[in-house]
Parts: sequence; C-alpha cells; structure tokens
Amino acid sequence: MDIDKEMKKMEEEVKAEKNKKNAKGKADAVYIPKKKSNPLLEFVIGFLLTGGGIYWVLNSFVVSFSWGSIWSSFGINTALATGLMLIPLLVGIGLAFFMEKKTLPGIVIALGLLIIFITLLTSVRFRPLSASLWQYVVMFGMIAAGAGLLAKSLFKKSE
Repeated sequence: MDIDKEMKKMEEEVKAEKNKKNAKGKADAVYIPKKKSNPLLEFVIGFLLTGGGIYWVLNSFVVSFSWGSIWSSFGINTALATGLMLIPLLVGIGLAFFMEKKTLPGIVIALGLLIIFITLLTSVRFRPLSASLWQYVVMFGMIAAGAGLLAKSLFKKSE
C-alpha cells in the first residue's frame, strides 16, 4: 500500500511540474528527427542535371568550318591551302627516318602537329540557334543546380 501511495504522489509531482512548464508558456519538447540527406541520390541528380544542361547548351550551336580563316583575321582574304599546313609534318617525318638523332625531327614533327591543330581550331565557327531567353535560363539553371548538388554531395562533411 505504501508503494501505491508513493506512485500516486510521484505522478502528481510530475503533473504539477508539467503544469508549471505549460503555465510559463513553454510547450512540451517534441523530438522531431532531422531528415537525412542521401549523398548518392544528390550526386546522381546533380550529375544528370549538369550533364543534361551541358548537352542542351552544346546542342544549341551549329559548328561549321572555313579553312584558312586565320589569314582573314589579319586582313588577307586569301584562303590557306589545306596541303600547305602538312609540309612541316611531312618534313619532320622525313627527317625522322633520315637522321640518327631524333631531337630535330621531333621538334619539326611537334611544330607540324601544332600548326595543324591551330589551323583546325581557328577554322571552327560557332553559330547559335535561335532560342528564347526562357530556354537559356533553364539550360544554365540546370547546370548551376546540378553543379550545386554535385558540390554538396562531394564536399559536405558527413555528420
């Protein structure tokens, strides 16, 4: 019987304590668990958004070539013959088989490849397709959102 009386007394004390807290305006603390993020899902979604945005941007341009356009930049309107840029490469290959030391032929071959590479890069022309401002905002917004999710999933410290 003494145990029952003590239990009732303890219950009344707990109720009185709760009433004091509620009377002061403090509600009972309720534990709400934090939502856990899934870094793998964030990475995949970020990768898809970034990749889709980049793909869309790259598909909104038309690429064309015009050989010899490097010379038109300097005011010369003559087109560079495409075979002319192969001469240093062919001379370098010939020197590689003729000479015993391969330093000079290697330099000439590298120079020939560099000339070909520069000529190809300078002959490329990009022309944008017509698109609305909304499409461009969505394209670059996808890239930005995807990059943010990728950065969050890769660089956020795990708890």
